[in-house]
Amino acid sequence: MDGIGRTLLCLVFVNAVIGKLGGFAGVATLMQERGLPIAPLLLAAAMALMAVGSALVISGQRQRLGAILLLLFLLPTTLIFHGDVSDPMERIQFFKNLAIMGGLLLVAERTPDA
Repeated sequence: MDGIGRTLLCLVFVNAVIGKLGGFAGVATLMQERGLPIAPLLLAAAMALMAVGSALVISGQRQRLGAILLLLFLLPTTLIFHGDVSDPMERIQFFKNLAIMGGLLLVAERTPDA
């Protein structure tokens, strides 16, 4: 069950990486519009955090590190892109991300890394 739970927790990140691969230029433009400098480099770093973090969590190898990498991506992303909780859709995304952060904190807390 633990492996299924870790996989389900990471599906949103795996899907995001795939989507960003296909729409890299558009996502980088959106990031620039939000005032982020060097958007293509930041986007590539975000994709790497999501891909590596997900692989580690799903595989069960270095799960704590994987959860931390995903949290490093998710925290600023939530604040920058979903911080307007007066917008009902952004509020949903904000709380969805908080729930995912909770799951990642549980993974990080429950698993000792060797």
